[in-house]
Amino acid sequence: MSADAEIDQTFAEWEEAGRNGDAETLASLVTGDAEFWSQGRPTMRGRTSVLEAFRATFAVYDAAQRWEKIERIVIGDWAFERGHEHNVVVNKSDGARIEVRQRGFTVLHREADGRWRFARGMTNRES
Repeated sequence: MSADAEIDQTFAEWEEAGRNGDAETLASLVTGDAEFWSQGRPTMRGRTSVLEAFRATFAVYDAAQRWEKIERIVIGDWAFERGHEHNVVVNKSDGARIEVRQRGFTVLHREADGRWRFARGMTNRES
């Protein structure tokens, strides 16, 4: 399988895990030293931080995330991608729905096991 196909598969697994409220799978799709900066949110560093953040989110919300790729550059075991992230969350207690579209930049790393994982990410809302 090509690097592009493997990376596409990683994004698809991320989206599916999010729809299923599966924080453990999401955490498995990031590197141990991962770091993510989301507008208005505390920095997430490492798998444990990702796991805890998504467990807390899924306790309150059903969530779906979709990534719209604009550009991808693959250099060896590193991939750099920019695009738009589409998020929909629905409060489990009252059904309130929030939709957010934001710009994103992410870095993936192919680790020693051959698996592409998210290593860095940054998002901000469009003005």
